[in-house]
Amino acid sequence: MDNMNKYTIDQNDTFLLMVDIQERLFAAMKEEVREQITKNCRILLSAAGEFEIPVIISEQYRKGLGLTIEPLRELSEGAVNLEKIYFDCTKEEELGGEIRGQVRRTAVICGIESHICVLQTALSLLDEGFQVVVASDAVASRRKDDWKRALKILDKAGALVYPTETIAFMLLEKAGTKEFKALSPLFK
Repeated sequence: MDNMNKYTIDQNDTFLLMVDIQERLFAAMKEEVREQITKNCRILLSAAGEFEIPVIISEQYRKGLGLTIEPLRELSEGAVNLEKIYFDCTKEEELGGEIRGQVRRTAVICGIESHICVLQTALSLLDEGFQVVVASDAVASRRKDDWKRALKILDKAGALVYPTETIAFMLLEKAGTKEFKALSPLFK
């Protein structure tokens, strides 16, 4: 029987990587996608805060694309936030060093765009031996087909492609805790 641990997420071995959810890029998404991304990234950032999970934020060419959107910026105080010009976060010297310097080996990824920066970064992390968990409903592309295709590729490449709630409830493990009480209103 296969070891099922490879399909689980350990809060003590996890960091959150939020890729390029910036003002101008975000504005190019459909409204329903923007609402979903904001809600689900807020859940992931809140879970990271509750469990003291490190958060790394990338911003692609800030001058052109702006900063991380305000509703997520306010939840990510204290996070490492680095600018990049490479699409793959790992290829940027400072950002890649920050990611590789994590003692935690599971990267939960949310962000945009799924078929460009998220895909390239996740593939590099898989190649470097990280466990990669892509929050399927917290990543997006301007075109739905690009998003779907990226998730299929990532699944085939060995990433775990889970909805945000699955990720959050794996981190929570059980009801009745202070973390559960803090996060449960976000699932409504």
